[in-house]
Amino acid sequence: MTRPIHLALVWHMHQPSYRDPANGQLALPWVRLHATRAYFDMAWLLEQHPDVRASFNLVPVLVEQIRAYVAGERDRYWALSRKPARTLTTAERAFVLRHFFSVPVATDIRPRPRYWRLHQRQRDGRRQPADFSDADLRDLQVLFNLAWFGFGARAEYPLVEQLEKKGHGFTEDEKRKLLDLQIAVLRRLLPLYRRLAERGQIELTTTPYYHPILPLLIDSDAAARCQPQQPLPPRFAWPADARAQVKRAIDAHSDAFGAAPAGVWPAEGAVSPEAMELFARSGLKWTATDEAQLWKSLGAHREERDRYRPWRLAVDGGHIDVVFRDRTLSDLIGFTYARNPAAVAIEDLVGRLDAIRARNHRPDDDEPLLVTIALDGENPWEHYPESGRGFLEGLYAALGRRDDIVTVRVGEHLEAHPPRGQLETIHSGSWIGGDYHIWIGSAVENQAWGALGETRQYFARNAAGADPEAVEAAHRHLLQAEGSDWFWWYGDHFASENDEDFDHLFRAHLRAVYARLGGEPPTRLDRSLYPGRLRDETVPPKALISPRFDTAASTYFDWSGAGRLDLAGPAGSMYQAAHYFGRLRYGFDLERLYLRFEPLPEGPAPDLSGLVLRIRVRGRDDRIVELPLDAPAEGCVRRLGATSATPSAAEDPTDRPILGRVQHGTVELGVAFADLDLAVGEPAALTANLMRGKVTLERFPQHHDIEFTVPDAGFEAAHWTV
Repeated sequence: MTRPIHLALVWHMHQPSYRDPANGQLALPWVRLHATRAYFDMAWLLEQHPDVRASFNLVPVLVEQIRAYVAGERDRYWALSRKPARTLTTAERAFVLRHFFSVPVATDIRPRPRYWRLHQRQRDGRRQPADFSDADLRDLQVLFNLAWFGFGARAEYPLVEQLEKKGHGFTEDEKRKLLDLQIAVLRRLLPLYRRLAERGQIELTTTPYYHPILPLLIDSDAAARCQPQQPLPPRFAWPADARAQVKRAIDAHSDAFGAAPAGVWPAEGAVSPEAMELFARSGLKWTATDEAQLWKSLGAHREERDRYRPWRLAVDGGHIDVVFRDRTLSDLIGFTYARNPAAVAIEDLVGRLDAIRARNHRPDDDEPLLVTIALDGENPWEHYPESGRGFLEGLYAALGRRDDIVTVRVGEHLEAHPPRGQLETIHSGSWIGGDYHIWIGSAVENQAWGALGETRQYFARNAAGADPEAVEAAHRHLLQAEGSDWFWWYGDHFASENDEDFDHLFRAHLRAVYARLGGEPPTRLDRSLYPGRLRDETVPPKALISPRFDTAASTYFDWSGAGRLDLAGPAGSMYQAAHYFGRLRYGFDLERLYLRFEPLPEGPAPDLSGLVLRIRVRGRDDRIVELPLDAPAEGCVRRLGATSATPSAAEDPTDRPILGRVQHGTVELGVAFADLDLAVGEPAALTANLMRGKVTLERFPQHHDIEFTVPDAGFEAAHWTV
């Protein structure tokens, strides 16, 4: 009889410290807003499914800020939400108009007609704060906060759905009641997680206090092991700070939840031999990281089932157990399934679990396979319909019907099935790319590490003999500056509308170290690290192009003047590695739209067999072009059809001649504007989905559309440059 497969769901909950050292106040609202959605939703839903077990990792600095709200502290966004709209100053009105659309447009703004109309008006560059009435601003205050409420709070508090149904014309009293509900949810959070842990349904784990990349605190030169070609900053090696981050985390976790944690999720899954030794010496029993570290630790002597078993790593003075997440399954939940119907996504996930068991089961097995799915537990649900309720409820229900898939807490599994596999060492790296390049190695990141290192040296020189309270305060600011998030945003890979805020907070913590110890902060800490930073953007077409499809391959000159968009660079607050294409080029002549998807610059050409590229062009009507990617390399007939507002209502596409070529992982196509029902001068927008059957694997671009206007004969003259 085949043993059941054990499924460990590990949800990682994290926000950095948003407290401004300059005034001690909470500057940004993301702890409060995520609390009314993911933090409450995830625990609330598990309480409805008592047979499902999971592990939750709550970063101590997040717990600290939840407790601050419960104790009465508020952030600036909350204060500007609470303030009567008619009393907002011109500057405050501008702030609200700039920041209160900070929710995903597709899932949170567009479905709300009033919010969508305000969004469209706000995007009009001619609009000024004075163009928006008090009623406009009041509705915006309500809709921004309302959009962040998840399904748990909607089920518990009828006011939320009452305001949704009303949709506009909100009163100040309704707004105050809605904001009060946010605090009510925050008050329930930690007791709910503690209750679930005490009844044995979930395991609570921790992370070093301020979410640092711990191996880089111990010794930043550890990065040379996994990214030897990248320039590194002057060496930062302060293992005492790493020990402090771990000890403070264990103490804070014990205080909040009544018991010390057995498990630790290293920030960003970042591990090294030295970090593992520190965990073990601190009394932690197990940890988790990405499969990349397992494969690189095992080398050539490995097999797939190695991913589905726990491992024991011997360290000086003891050992620590390690589980490795299945990256594909984790990323499917984090990035892919949101774009698919819940039933399709659940069927796909359960089918993959069945396939894992079928491939890896052995008749003589006397221990179950352990599949670990570990990912961000807060950000994915912003992009799911209904904040992910349909997917999560359906998944938990499906798992409840299966006797051959058993959800487990990681520590529970390890107690019953101690690791038999032994690791001699562990690869230094993180859950992104198996290295630390997101946080160290780029010019701005290295500047930040240099500033952090100089400040740490100042602290070491001046802490001895200083007032103990001042030393503790300075040390706390230093530990906060060591958090991973500042370096995440400083890199070349990510950008957000809060970049200036993150830059300010990082430098403010460093300045506070000097100030607390009576020193004068260096003037360079008054200047932003961002000037001159390049951000990845869509480069629009500069000239007309007419690639030939009657030759074996196109040339550079066929696509010279085309627009381009890099697809491999992650965007937004979550990372998703590109798996198929690295760059999209697009352009047109007077008759056709042309697209070229290029493979990643490194590695073999992607396997496109069985995949379909689905191009959606939005003009007067939506049009869909489908390209089977395992077709011959020569130009051939493809499929094009019209669609109504939703793809599920699409008409049966008719075969029409679409220029196409698939060769060595590069996909090119050309489709006539006439077939897209587009005329000269008309605006349009396009997106592309890479499909396997009904499942969307990737979307290009990930978070927005490519907008263009059908060109006329004067296009090149209007875009002529030297």
